[in-house]
Amino acid sequence: MPKPEVVLAGCGAVTAVGGGVEALWSALLANHSGLRAAPRFDGPRFQSKMVGEVPESIRRSFDDDPAYSLATLALREACLAAKPLLEKCDPKRVGLVLSTTKANIEALERLSVGRPCSDRARRHLEGDLLAIDLAAEHKAQGPVQCVSLACVSGLIALQQGARLIQRGAADAVLVAGVDHLSSFVVAGFSALKALDPIGCRPFDRDRCGLSPGEAGAAIVLVRGATVQPGAITIRGWGSTNDANHMTGPSRDGSGLAAAIRGALKMAGVEPQQIGYINSHGTGTPYNDAMESLALQNVFGESCPPVSGSKGMLGHTLGAAGVVETILCVLALHKNFLPGTPRLSAPAEGAPLSLLCAPRPAAALNFVLKVNTGFGGANGALVLGHG
Repeated sequence: MPKPEVVLAGCGAVTAVGGGVEALWSALLANHSGLRAAPRFDGPRFQSKMVGEVPESIRRSFDDDPAYSLATLALREACLAAKPLLEKCDPKRVGLVLSTTKANIEALERLSVGRPCSDRARRHLEGDLLAIDLAAEHKAQGPVQCVSLACVSGLIALQQGARLIQRGAADAVLVAGVDHLSSFVVAGFSALKALDPIGCRPFDRDRCGLSPGEAGAAIVLVRGATVQPGAITIRGWGSTNDANHMTGPSRDGSGLAAAIRGALKMAGVEPQQIGYINSHGTGTPYNDAMESLALQNVFGESCPPVSGSKGMLGHTLGAAGVVETILCVLALHKNFLPGTPRLSAPAEGAPLSLLCAPRPAAALNFVLKVNTGFGGANGALVLGHG
């Protein structure tokens, strides 16, 4: 018996370029970068103050629980977009999967310096409790999961949500990704000497590091039998772990290549059918070189158009896979190829099909999203029209 299609029925996002999916679309059209200098990270502890920070007009509404605030804003937008389909679902058949690396790390920072911190904010130091409370807020009474697998968390969360639907455990799943900027995160990457002082430049010949970012992102997944033909669906996925190093990726890209091949096989899609690839593209020397090799391994000299979005949003950690999948949904809906903000001159060995600037697509039927993470984790997701 064939497994049901999994449809992306609604999206929501709060990022460095503003609140809402429409802000993401505007930034894509303009190839705009939301990175900017944040005074709170200007000091000897920090290698760079260039970050993908949510606009101050939105941050002012946060209390001592920014992770909950970001996730809630994104979930509200996504659930509103999917409301006609969600209303047909029994709440007991609606699940939630949360993707986060640090949850509400803000609470720990407050407590460490003796600042006041609410009980809710303390509770949300634990990702599973944050997931439970987000599910209760949005009336998702089905299975609840929390994925914390470094920077590949978002793609794995989407895979987990799709699995819940395909195995009959849920009719709809709310997938939320969230991480917020904190001194802990920026100082941590500074200690690794992994930040670009002037802002990340994915796949650029002069790239020298990443730029931390923050975001709340959400996608509502529903069982395909309830939607119109032509909707965007998850066609296949793959995940691997190359176990190369605690923080460094495998130099030859073999683990990521295996994840991509797994996703293509599950989707029943040949490499030449992929019309666009949204890369992980952190801007660090090792990641971008490894990713370029992995794509060459799978696609050879005929690599589809490739771009990266972290020069626009920063590296949003647990939210990255979710918000960057939303960019892929926009690309499919709009028949559009996003550019790579802040890319000036492609590095030697970068894909020849690397997109510096955005442009319309001739025909876009399938797209590939990839992410990698600390510990050697790799994920790939194939999306297409149902």
